Amino acid sequence: MINGPHIDFLSKLPYELATYILHFVDMHNLAKVALISRTWNQFAKDNEVWKSVFLHQKRWKIKIPPQQTKPLNWKMLCHDRKKLEERWTSVPSKTKLVGHTDSVYCVQFDDNKIITGSRDQTIKIWDIHTLQCIYTLRGHSQSVLCLQFNDKVMVSGSSDNSIIVWDMETRQPIRRLQGHTAGVLDVCFDDNYIVSCSKDTTIRIWDFHTGNLIRTLTGHRGPVNAVQLHKDQVVSASGDGMVKLWSVTTGQCVRDFIGHERGLACVQFDGETIVSGSNDKTIRIWEAATGRCRRVLTGHDGLVRTLHFDQNRIVSGSYDYSIKIWDMTTGEVTLDLKNGHTSWVFDVQFSARRIISTSQDRSIVVWDFAPSGIEDIDVRLFL
Repeated sequence: MINGPHIDFLSKLPYELATYILHFVDMHNLAKVALISRTWNQFAKDNEVWKSVFLHQKRWKIKIPPQQTKPLNWKMLCHDRKKLEERWTSVPSKTKLVGHTDSVYCVQFDDNKIITGSRDQTIKIWDIHTLQCIYTLRGHSQSVLCLQFNDKVMVSGSSDNSIIVWDMETRQPIRRLQGHTAGVLDVCFDDNYIVSCSKDTTIRIWDFHTGNLIRTLTGHRGPVNAVQLHKDQVVSASGDGMVKLWSVTTGQCVRDFIGHERGLACVQFDGETIVSGSNDKTIRIWEAATGRCRRVLTGHDGLVRTLHFDQNRIVSGSYDYSIKIWDMTTGEVTLDLKNGHTSWVFDVQFSARRIISTSQDRSIVVWDFAPSGIEDIDVRLFL
């Protein structure tokens, strides 16, 4: 150890350079920096420093309204987001939405609305703030099994073998895609493609803009229950027990992922990681580039029907009626929600604040980790 006078190098730098250096300090250590001296405390309070802290958190996302003119308080946003994260280990508030007259198969939501599809052949749009149904859409002649939407369009798939593309502004069908010879079990889309999969064992890739069929992918030996599109790749999960990675451009299967002992019900893919759920009651985490299974998660007592993940957690729903939250790194269950549904859980989606689940019991449950009655945290901008 070298003894001698300590040099306060940060205080000798121009303000802009000193605060720039603190852009690389994490939230925990920034609090320590603030205690060193009055000068360092001022540096550590800089709003741009806290903005950098927030934006360097990979799982923290924020939506800044276009009309926002007043500068955001990034330090407060960091502390509120951290509080929200800590709440994911305790049971959230629960609100049940009732309106469908049969099983609710699918759900997606954003910061304004929840959209659900049901065996009652309808799609319902709910206000996420009031939790009231505001629109009911009819177009399919059998169960609505799957859907995805953005600000402009929604795509839905049904047991009637068809896919409908809807205009989100008018809530009217734009076109109907026909081609599958059995029920459409999952759909997804981006700016170029619509991808669908079916009980007929095929995956179909459609032109997003025209609705024309581009190609049909064959190779599964059972119903294809789930698909996920990421850029030029599609991942599929089938009742044949296989996860497959496909090239959209060539239509060829790039890789098989072997390990599940029974048929698969769900899959998610972010470009690097694949997470799959199966009738063998397990969840598997895979490396997309190599096919290696990184981890097997056990804990459900029934088919893992649905899952959704980000970089730090997985939320899964099962035929054991439960919803489990898993730590992506350790594979441990951090929260087990058992009292939401009285039958099979069909779908789960989550954001920074909420989990929304659907079930055979005809209900939608909104699990809220920051309900409006709690005033110590502002979550309006968090995604």
